[in-house]
Amino acid sequence: MKFGIFNVPYATGYTAGRRSVEDVIEWDLQVTEWADRYGLDEAYFAEHYTLGTEPSPAPDLMIAAASQRTERIHLGAAAHLLPYHNPVALAHRIMWLDHMTHGRYIAGFAPGAYPSDAQLFGTGVNNPRMMNEALDIVDAILYRDIPFKIEGEYFTADMPAWDDSFKGPHLKPKRERIPAIMTGMQAKSPTLATAGRRGFFPLSQQVHNSILKEHWGTYADAASSAGHEPSRANWKVCRDTFVADTDEEARRLVLEGGMGSTWRDYNLDNFIELGIGQFLTGGTIPDSELTVEWMVDNLLIVGSPDTVAEKIERLYHEVGGFGTLISFGYEYSDDPEAYRRNFELLGTEVAPRLAHLNPAQ
Repeated sequence: MKFGIFNVPYATGYTAGRRSVEDVIEWDLQVTEWADRYGLDEAYFAEHYTLGTEPSPAPDLMIAAASQRTERIHLGAAAHLLPYHNPVALAHRIMWLDHMTHGRYIAGFAPGAYPSDAQLFGTGVNNPRMMNEALDIVDAILYRDIPFKIEGEYFTADMPAWDDSFKGPHLKPKRERIPAIMTGMQAKSPTLATAGRRGFFPLSQQVHNSILKEHWGTYADAASSAGHEPSRANWKVCRDTFVADTDEEARRLVLEGGMGSTWRDYNLDNFIELGIGQFLTGGTIPDSELTVEWMVDNLLIVGSPDTVAEKIERLYHEVGGFGTLISFGYEYSDDPEAYRRNFELLGTEVAPRLAHLNPAQ
């Protein structure tokens, strides 16, 4: 069992005017340092442009900065929003990051989910097609022999032949194959199906266990149909986790801290307004009854090391096994010691209790 952190970041203090952009950046880097120090395996950074509560327009820059402040943790984008990039330029940044991180970089690709970002870039409803076209170009630049030319509806790449005078084109990844992920939320997620077809790894967003089971089926069917062998060891599952020395302290730190306030004042309202509360509840309760307290008791993984380990193992067996559990990061800059302690307990107390879990194919 591996563990990770997903720095969205959730920044309600920034939108309330209590924290600066510099504060948001520094907090995410500090959280990533703690994750690295206490043995977590992966840290991800999101990409958004128009969301004040989730400010992160440049995951590649965050990965680059984090690579200079960490030693072993793998650093990923969740994800590069392909319609908003020239894929030729992005592919070269990806290769540069693979070298800069000494092979710790994880690529991540997505079409972009927020209409306001699509409006900003003028992509309309074309994001899924743009993503797939851009993926073909990124893959070619990373792995295809030169020269080649790809002419698409939205993007073009005309890779020249080797020029002995300029000693290029020259750049290739550090590794033979850079691991890549794609995220999904809805049960029959088209991006998870795309991940399966392309041989990428699946990352399931934070959803009810019943939907997680469908995620694996959607991904595995697509992978097998494309000739790839799906392995549950490569399945990454998002589920918020908070560990404290006692169950009572953990519950209090969630309900009264950054995780609880973010769900109460931001996430739950968005899920309910979008009509997707059932993604969290699995339809077990109506959206009107969805509260942070229900989340702590029924979905989130909160408690002492023993309790958290038991909940993770129960989740693992219920969905059939997975390789990495990833928690989103939250603002605890007003109580940083409690959040640091959460990572310490997760890495030194919880992880050893789950070392026996080894997902089958």
